[in-house]
Amino acid sequence: MMTSVVHKASHASAAMTQLNVRIDAKLKTDVDDILSRNGVSASDMIRSVWTYIADRREIPRLETGIEEREREDRQRRNMAVIEDSAGYVWRELAASGLVQHPDDAWTSVEDAEPKRRRELMYDQLLDEYLTMERSE
Repeated sequence: MMTSVVHKASHASAAMTQLNVRIDAKLKTDVDDILSRNGVSASDMIRSVWTYIADRREIPRLETGIEEREREDRQRRNMAVIEDSAGYVWRELAASGLVQHPDDAWTSVEDAEPKRRRELMYDQLLDEYLTMERSE
């Protein structure tokens, strides 16, 4: 199946050109449905991709479902390491007597998103340390 897309140049004086793209008919139908549900035309999408490439001088990173799941798994493993490390720091600070309530940090941030949770834990550690320094 042949698809024609008109590329509207961002410069007012630039000429228009036409792209002819061969894609599988079912793929086109499936994607057209998705684009339509989101209020985007095929031309809009192609212009957007072309603009991205022109602006950044690179091709956008496109992941397969498998690659996306692998990336998300790596992020989850990294977050677990960070959380374990923060827990270790709290346990060590508590064991040394530098903090009085190590469990307080966990209860106050347990419902937060992982990235925000990490930020809150480290903020609380810093606050405890600074408070301890000022009181000595």
